[in-house]
Amino acid sequence: MAHSDIRETAPRVLIVAEVRLYRDGLAATLSACPRLSVVGTCATQGEAREHVRRLSPDVVLVDMATRESLSLITDLRAAANASKILAFAVEENASDVIECAEAGAAGYVAADASIEELIAAIERIARSELVCSPRIAAQLFGRMSERGEPSSGESKILTTRERQVLDCIRQGQSNKEIAQALNIAEPTVKNHVHHLLEKLEVTTRAQAAARAPLSSARRRALSSRAIG
Repeated sequence: MAHSDIRETAPRVLIVAEVRLYRDGLAATLSACPRLSVVGTCATQGEAREHVRRLSPDVVLVDMATRESLSLITDLRAAANASKILAFAVEENASDVIECAEAGAAGYVAADASIEELIAAIERIARSELVCSPRIAAQLFGRMSERGEPSSGESKILTTRERQVLDCIRQGQSNKEIAQALNIAEPTVKNHVHHLLEKLEVTTRAQAAARAPLSSARRRALSSRAIG
């Protein structure tokens, strides 16, 4: 595939960061990657809302050091149904990740992530895939345990296959990886993801992973796998 063809199909990225030197440096670095297309940068919530409306980016990269970043994410999520929001420079602990997910971020990149990891996260988020490290997965499961077990109504809300897909999402698996793990077609995985998001009344995979409780046995199994 020609260089120009790659650019045409690359995820369109908007960068929101308060510090100009940091914002411009990040834009220059990401622009050097032919698999991404940086369509704009901005510093404030009002500018971000206008840029999202005008540019329709695939991914909005939000620096969490920006003032009122969670409010900004919530605002952008309400204004841009098609754009995926990626929280950048997140302290990798369960509380911060859950806050980002509940605000409307589709994923996160830790504060100590490399440029390569950031680029990979942008590409995965653009494909509506969740990125979650084994360590943070273990923390999230522990946090879910503190919230209590699901009621009988909650446990029946998803089909068996949808619960299997949700377990895979919690492990950070892509649609392709889920299809291979469950021996089903990738379009079927997309349908299951769509249905379980509707049933859980969330809009992103990150929100589903953070909000929906696990059974005790499944939580222990996945936590052990993440830690081991």
